Amino acid sequence: MKIKKNAFTILELLVVLAVIGVFSVVAYPKISNWIADRNVKKEVYEVISFIKEKKLMVINDKFGMIQLSLKPNLEVYTMSKTNFINTYRSITNNSSLKRNNQCTYGTMQSGFTRNTNMETLKLSVSNNDSNVHVYPNAAHNPPFTVLCLTKDNSISYNRLRKTERDAETGKTVDIFIFCSKSNSTQYSCQYNANLDHMYKITISKNINMKVYKKNKTKNSWIKIDG
Repeated sequence: MKIKKNAFTILELLVVLAVIGVFSVVAYPKISNWIADRNVKKEVYEVISFIKEKKLMVINDKFGMIQLSLKPNLEVYTMSKTNFINTYRSITNNSSLKRNNQCTYGTMQSGFTRNTNMETLKLSVSNNDSNVHVYPNAAHNPPFTVLCLTKDNSISYNRLRKTERDAETGKTVDIFIFCSKSNSTQYSCQYNANLDHMYKITISKNINMKVYKKNKTKNSWIKIDG
């Protein structure tokens, strides 16, 4: 009795390879786009967690104020509770910062200390492992978004920064935009860009954050969180 051996013919192998080839051509762009979008979204939420963590430090009285400079390299400046009281609560201190409840850039305002131990989040050109470019950055004006975090949300940054008006509240909010390195540069990632895989964080004075995703077809922002 002969045992019949089943095997693929050359024609059958060619058909299988052709099917795989067609599937790869159709599916690869979708998979690649999904991965690019996922990577950008991941870094968006890393920044949100970073901001919330620093706000919690102020709420828990570890510092009187923390300043975050949001740009490709997120910089952290801290002000002790004593320095904060001396600057913003002293009866004899009549500076414009106190009168207007404002802070200026960390390297220019007395009482701030650059906290390199908390400078753990590097994006864009500062980190080859990062998948995003961000706006604002040094290629644009303003070059960064600055947040001054206090317990009662009383202090705002007194210099140029990128803001917009929140459509739901009518209040002015700071913005931070993310683009994928797969289809942007630090120059093309900007406020009015219309690219795939673009995300935006808006940040209110009380650090309420909302996340938007760019709908390229409609050239509009769609809120996805917050």
